[in-house]
Amino acid sequence: MPTTLGQKYLPTWDGVPPHMSPEDYEIWKRYRPTIIRDAQAIYYDVGIGGQITVPPGTTPEMAAMWFRNTQKRIDALLDYGIGWIIVELRFNASSSAIGRLLHYRDLWNADPPDKRPLLLRLVTNRDDPEIRTLAQKLDINYVIA
Repeated sequence: MPTTLGQKYLPTWDGVPPHMSPEDYEIWKRYRPTIIRDAQAIYYDVGIGGQITVPPGTTPEMAAMWFRNTQKRIDALLDYGIGWIIVELRFNASSSAIGRLLHYRDLWNADPPDKRPLLLRLVTNRDDPEIRTLAQKLDINYVIA
């Protein structure tokens, strides 16, 4: 279940991140300026986990596609030099966004790219006190953007 970081972007890059939904991109545009000065790099559409076993007779090309399609995808991964932050962008975030982040953490811990600490961050467009409280209880940073 290897973690696939993919292309490294400078925090100052202001293009449209690969495979980011229009709703998530609107949140990202509001949030990104807050991390530009501190992050060293950003990775988008990071592959994590995934089913390595492919059906018998699968060609190498199809096996690569199989693996990519079975991996979970992190919206944005921030590299701060001393640690990592997984960012989940979610319009009108609900408890499913919390579950997704916890799942990502579990998969990350199974195959981290290095031993630096990992933090989780949920970035959403509106404040939901119940979701904010749940995030705080689970040590997830909750940000409104």
